[in-house]
Amino acid sequence: MVGLEFRLLGRVEVYRDGRPVDVGGPKQRAVLASLLLRGGRVVSVGQLIDDLWADRPPARAAATVQVFVSQLRRALEPERSRGEAATVLVTASPGYLLDVEPPAVDAHAFIDLVERGRRALGGGDPERAARLLLRAEGMLRGPVLADVPATPFVNAEAARLTELHLGAVEDRIDAELALGRHAALVAELEQGVRRHPLRERLRAQLMLGLYRCGRQVDALAAYRETRRLLHGELGIEPGARLRELEQAVLRQDPALAWQRPTPTPSRPAMAAGTGTTGATPDRDPPAARVLPAAETATAERLGRVLVVDDTGINRTLLATAVTKLGYEAETAQDGHRALEMLRAAQDGPRGFDIVLLDLLMPVLDGYATLAGIKADPRLADISVIMVSAVPELESVVRCIELGAVDYLPKPYSSTMLRARLRASLRARRSVVERESALRSEIATLRAEVARARSGSGLDRP
Repeated sequence: MVGLEFRLLGRVEVYRDGRPVDVGGPKQRAVLASLLLRGGRVVSVGQLIDDLWADRPPARAAATVQVFVSQLRRALEPERSRGEAATVLVTASPGYLLDVEPPAVDAHAFIDLVERGRRALGGGDPERAARLLLRAEGMLRGPVLADVPATPFVNAEAARLTELHLGAVEDRIDAELALGRHAALVAELEQGVRRHPLRERLRAQLMLGLYRCGRQVDALAAYRETRRLLHGELGIEPGARLRELEQAVLRQDPALAWQRPTPTPSRPAMAAGTGTTGATPDRDPPAARVLPAAETATAERLGRVLVVDDTGINRTLLATAVTKLGYEAETAQDGHRALEMLRAAQDGPRGFDIVLLDLLMPVLDGYATLAGIKADPRLADISVIMVSAVPELESVVRCIELGAVDYLPKPYSSTMLRARLRASLRARRSVVERESALRSEIATLRAEVARARSGSGLDRP
């Protein structure tokens, strides 16, 4: 089970140590999805038959399910000897159990993030809520269970997870509205309303965003469009929330104006570079971040590295390799989260020195993330090393053109990784030292000019 990751939020996929596993055809993927979605519970053979064929199972349905399970076992545990008991997909009366931890399944990790984000929002911490919900939002890779044959079970689960995703988007927008980000949200909300025209919550958020941007007329026009649509297509009036919001906009209710949220009590932060094992709830496990005690001083001298990869196993492996070389490492699971962490860190005393950035990510790919880093004046001088198994020279050239300082091909050795990190760190520190020397020289010249002006009497009235 170690090293296995399961993905349901898009195509049904399995990865072992970051490499894709062939789990067979559509029906086998449906069996896998049925076991994964039931969260570690025993699924009977009869239930699997219902999930696969609904009301019209074949004559030998039970035997066919057994074949699918046997093929899945070979794919999930290829090194298991014939006759040896399975440890991942196990037989458990009256059916089968897929014995995996919930974080190894993207759907369960997604649900956990959404629940934590909603608790943070309800608890008056919109900053943390927005961060958690954005991570959850970015986990969707396309239509849920996209390559599994449509059955009542598959349709119901896909609809449930899709609705949960849309709700998470709306919750995240509420959090960002509470943080005063209405100007940045209006365009996104307009697109969301076009995609989901009957979702009244999105329309209410759009009205509020427009109003807070000083666009009262547009906010009222958005309400009229909502009423026209609902009345014309469904014969109903907008809900109470929208009607109340329209009246509040008309009377310019002061309650609609943005107010800075009341800060929540700060949580104890883990001391950087210590051996503390407690993890903050919205970060990767501490093993990917905490240094061995003997290497703490060395890491402080070498620098801090942010590892960005959408695959958990790849993140952990690369972060572990980085810490073994004496650097301090933290991880981000996508480009959005990476930009958040970089900006937050650069605002404080412990900014990052190097970013190891995976090129091919489904949410915000390496090219876009790299461009975002270099477009932000606060982050532009951070050294970015692209990491990818893509060997094409065109990809390398494009990354360099966008501002990357190096390119780390997969698979990589510790020697290659060490050389890349050292060269990038030396280059960054050389730039910092040159800028510092230039600022010092300018300050000296300004002081000399000031003394000369004072001595010549030019500053006197």
